[in-house]
Amino acid sequence: MSSSVTTTVGGVMVVTHVHPAPQGTERQHVGIQKFMKAWPLALGTVQIMIGLMVLLFGIAMVVNADTLGVYSGAFVWGALIYITAGSLTVAAGKSKNLCLVNGALALCVMAAVASCIATILYSLDAAGLSNRCRYYGYDFGSGSYGCYLYKIRMQGFSGILVVFHFLELVVSITVSGFACCAAYNSSSEPPSFVVVPGDVAVTPYAPPSVQTPLLSAPPTGQVKTVKL
Repeated sequence: MSSSVTTTVGGVMVVTHVHPAPQGTERQHVGIQKFMKAWPLALGTVQIMIGLMVLLFGIAMVVNADTLGVYSGAFVWGALIYITAGSLTVAAGKSKNLCLVNGALALCVMAAVASCIATILYSLDAAGLSNRCRYYGYDFGSGSYGCYLYKIRMQGFSGILVVFHFLELVVSITVSGFACCAAYNSSSEPPSFVVVPGDVAVTPYAPPSVQTPLLSAPPTGQVKTVKL
């Protein structure tokens, strides 16, 4: 939206028209191009697949399981966050909308935090630090064959889930970095203005002067009335 600025210099009135430069769309386009360099369609698909695999392996582990990963429910809320973040990343890559890019940034940050927590929990399970010898509802001694099979199975599932959650952590950080760069490039440049001189001719302008009538002294014996 243009505006006019009027200034008076040395008795001369100058009118200047100011037109803002239309560069908001161009900045958004540059930011979207930064985000597209991360291959959001491919990375979003990887996030969705990781979420599905985490959910399936978690369901397989939940039967008679006694691990930190199962008790924390990371295979449920982690999978939901991964699938949601991946879906939003794919949508942002298809539509090339800055609002969706910001949404993907927020969800990927949440996915990175969730995957970091899940990686720590399942790493403890894979190392055998949190597994107790509970097999089909019965407790066995540390040297029994049933306890050995139980630990091997739980550590194997936990190790696979560590790989999936760590991969999700890497993908989420990558998408978050490119999305943050896109958001920064879309709003970092300060607004500029293009000054175009007006088409109105410049005319001299002088303030009106107040003329004071001069009163002459009337002759002696005469009174002269002056009407103002």
